[in-house]
Amino acid sequence: MGLFDYKNAGSAAGKALYSDAIALTLYAYTPTGQPLPATGWKPIGATALGYQGKVGAQGSFFGEKDGFTSAEAEVLGKYDATGKLIGIGVAFRGTGGLSYSDTFGDIKNNLLAAIGPVDYAKNYAKNAFDTLLKDVAAFAIAHGLGAKDVLVSGHSLGGLGVNSVAELSGDNWGGFYKGANYVAFASPTQSVSTNVLNIGYENDPVFRALDGTTFSSGSVGKHDGYQASATNNIVNFNDHYASTAQNLVPFSILNPMSWSAHGSLGYADGLNRVIDSKFYDLTSKDSTLIVSNLALDSRGKTWVEDLGRSGEPHTGSTFIIGTDSNDLLKGGAGNDFIEGRDGNDRFRDDGGYNILLGGKGSNTFELQKPLQNFSFANDGNGTLYVRDAYGGISLTRDIGALVSKEPGSWLSTKDVSYTVTANGLLNGTELTHYNHSLNGDAYGNTLAATIDGDWLFGNAGDDLLRSDKSQVTFVGGAGNDVMHAAGGNNTFLFSGAFGFDAINGYQGSDKLVFMGVQGAGQGYDYKQHASQTGHDTVLKVGDFAVTLVGVGLDNLSTSSFTFA
Repeated sequence: MGLFDYKNAGSAAGKALYSDAIALTLYAYTPTGQPLPATGWKPIGATALGYQGKVGAQGSFFGEKDGFTSAEAEVLGKYDATGKLIGIGVAFRGTGGLSYSDTFGDIKNNLLAAIGPVDYAKNYAKNAFDTLLKDVAAFAIAHGLGAKDVLVSGHSLGGLGVNSVAELSGDNWGGFYKGANYVAFASPTQSVSTNVLNIGYENDPVFRALDGTTFSSGSVGKHDGYQASATNNIVNFNDHYASTAQNLVPFSILNPMSWSAHGSLGYADGLNRVIDSKFYDLTSKDSTLIVSNLALDSRGKTWVEDLGRSGEPHTGSTFIIGTDSNDLLKGGAGNDFIEGRDGNDRFRDDGGYNILLGGKGSNTFELQKPLQNFSFANDGNGTLYVRDAYGGISLTRDIGALVSKEPGSWLSTKDVSYTVTANGLLNGTELTHYNHSLNGDAYGNTLAATIDGDWLFGNAGDDLLRSDKSQVTFVGGAGNDVMHAAGGNNTFLFSGAFGFDAINGYQGSDKLVFMGVQGAGQGYDYKQHASQTGHDTVLKVGDFAVTLVGVGLDNLSTSSFTFA
């Protein structure tokens, strides 16, 4: 699905739209210094549009009506490789610095949108750019373009302009903009139109400050209530959010320190890493994401985690995204997806079902408990599985070292480091072996467990996995796999695009665990996706399925399933 899926167009389309929107938005702030997007965008000037209003020396369009002359907008065209115009972008600038234009006029418009006349925010775009929007519509039509080819974007006050156009689109400018694409960043307002994607960080005091377009007492404090058109749970983990001392002062739009999460460049840096994340397709609009935006000198000494500040309590799985330098990344007791990216990163987690991607560099997983509290299995294909004493499993990749916390002298503890090798965990000359496992390859394999507690890794291909032992962990991997189990207390672990699998011999003591399956995250209700076919139960999980052979629906219970 993806966090920025727009109009249910799919993950790829959402990424492309976001990329254009953020590029246009940044260009609107600095049209002379910001590089144009590399995807074929070029400015469209007043002459081409036939526009007669006020235009700046660099081609920026200024607000038209008295009281709105501080507003600025950019109009750009998107061209294909042959030079044909295939799209139009309208980008509204947010409140700028004194070097741009009338910042005080922008501040006045922000205040009037909050506490001024009724519908001030709703009518902002018409009052500021009525003629420009009319001329852009005429230009688009003359070039064979429709509303679907138009993208309207902006940050902060510019985002308010985006929501204003969407709100007015049906009754103004000949209705041309009704079907346009709208992506706003850090907007204080949210249109009731379902055509807007409002992107922002929950700890940005400007984002969603108004209830729709209405000021309330909550506007000056925490205002993290759910908004249908908005992302609701993205945290900009910056130095202010991390600081206990700075958070002694209440989070508020009146608190200057809170504004550190609002700057446009910070928005782009963090959100671009979300778009690039290996986990992106597992997210949705309301997923909890913790995005590191710490200053460089803070990254090596501050753990990036969900501190629960400035917003409502989070539920469901948590996604934590690092930077391309050395990060400290920490999950909680729930299900976490943690990505280190580049740099030498350190990871921690407090349990649950997790996926840890180290990325480039020398990465370490700190267990925070004695090594004997865990068991380890290696699939021979680059993935190390770490199971804790409570049954939680962390699936890790690109982790080169583990650190356990062992008893020391006089009630103290000491850290012991282990290198992850193909044969086990190496501490000096002492090797701790992995759990016994049988590992398949890229082709179809037949694997049979030989001891209790065995791990069977099919890896790629259509595999046959058999066991008459107990406490066996079946990991079919990609492909359509068939599993035969006995003994009870087994775990069937599925992740990613696992295919269409069948389980024979399922018992009530067994557990099915789904980790990182697109469209089937935490909270997935198996009862809504399970059907009985003859004597079998078919469970649809995202785009894939598991058939429990000879098992009826009445023999299943919620406790047998984990979705992370």
